[in-house]
Amino acid sequence: MKPLNYHGSDIFLPLSAIVGLTVDLVNFVICQLIALCISFLVYTYLPPKNRQYVIIREILGLSIGLIMAYICFGYQMLHLIILPSICYITIRTLDPNKIHKVVLLICCIYLSLLHIYRQVYEYGSYTLDITGPVMVMVQKLSALACGLHDGLTADKKQLTELQKRYMIRKAPTPMHYISYLLTFQTILAGPNAFFEDYMAYLDGTNFPKKLPKEAKSPPSPLLPVLKKMGITFLCGFVIYIIVPMYPASTLVDESFLIESSILSKIWFIIVITSLTRFKYYFAWTLADAVCNASGLGFSGYNEKGDQEWNLLDNIDILRVEFGVNFRATIDAWNKGTNLWLRYVMYERASPKYNTVMTYTLSAFWHGFYPGYYITFLTGALFTNSARVVRRCLWHRFQQPKPVKLAYDFVTCFLTRLCLSYMTFSFILLEFMPALRVFWHIKFYLHILALLAVYLLPLIITPLRTVKKKSQ
Repeated sequence: MKPLNYHGSDIFLPLSAIVGLTVDLVNFVICQLIALCISFLVYTYLPPKNRQYVIIREILGLSIGLIMAYICFGYQMLHLIILPSICYITIRTLDPNKIHKVVLLICCIYLSLLHIYRQVYEYGSYTLDITGPVMVMVQKLSALACGLHDGLTADKKQLTELQKRYMIRKAPTPMHYISYLLTFQTILAGPNAFFEDYMAYLDGTNFPKKLPKEAKSPPSPLLPVLKKMGITFLCGFVIYIIVPMYPASTLVDESFLIESSILSKIWFIIVITSLTRFKYYFAWTLADAVCNASGLGFSGYNEKGDQEWNLLDNIDILRVEFGVNFRATIDAWNKGTNLWLRYVMYERASPKYNTVMTYTLSAFWHGFYPGYYITFLTGALFTNSARVVRRCLWHRFQQPKPVKLAYDFVTCFLTRLCLSYMTFSFILLEFMPALRVFWHIKFYLHILALLAVYLLPLIITPLRTVKKKSQ
């Protein structure tokens, strides 16, 4: 089965017919599984601690990345060459004081044009296309430009800890630059790896020269990769077997909206949004496993001496599904993008406007479907209301322990409710279908959130926050 507007290869079309999945999904999964096997071979036979293999690792990673991009996207892969070429010329020719702003602007315009093109010619399509890899590339390019700006011009005393960590002291060579952007580990689904982390992986400096005293074993990606592959296969089972039982199209079915009870609609929204998250868990966990298998993603040892391979983790599944408050749940979702937004925008914009500008950048990065903006605006309302509720109630339910457990249970349930309520429009994409669903469930969480913001503080005195004095 080949989607109408899919431009990738037909090489796995026979397999697509056998498994009953569209060829774009089959291409993606096969390429990522092959990349996983190659990653193990690279780690074994081109070990990162041997610096004579750096150029070989670069050429091999770039070559395989380009092949994978062609299989999955066909001629559309040219966008992965055109955009970096424009940005590299900008980086090498423009004033370092301006490169971070100009590169980000170029990336946003380029990505926005791709989003608009897809929205015009493939409206509502979930077919795999080049916008996904370009979104990751925008993160890499803009972060690299910010790192160069910090390393070449900024007053080091004024930099945040995050900016100090990722500042780049000289422009990358063309080979380092293009291999960083197109290496096979991250080209299809990310995650976003900062340039300094990628270079540390290439030359092996991401591993300690001497093991710390508390280390239980030398770094090895085997167990972390096996664990992540177990999660990947579990998510794949849910996607293949269970997701088709609950089609999102049911939400736009007038008979379902009219005839079913409000509780049935709320329950169905919880189910389809929860199942949709498994698609992201699958793609992100598999991508992380591919990186780890090659040695990319090692972040050191914890206090107990256990290895940690979470440098590129994009998702904390347990915190998303069982977080006891809204902020913790949001922070655990798409962590790489949250870090990128903080690095390139939130910490650099004026404190007066940094929140608005960060949300604006996030919106442009995702695209222009109305459903996205309904999700973002609803999420902003819920973030504010959750903050107010916490200031009014949290400190009143911390003792004794059973009371605290009961409070955490209630907030965990309410967070799941809010998460499903705000994200179903992200799945529907369109404005009017989402509005109809909200109408049939009486906008109940919008109303409760507004009451929490404006009425609750009048009934229960909120805990005052103490502002730190400026030094």
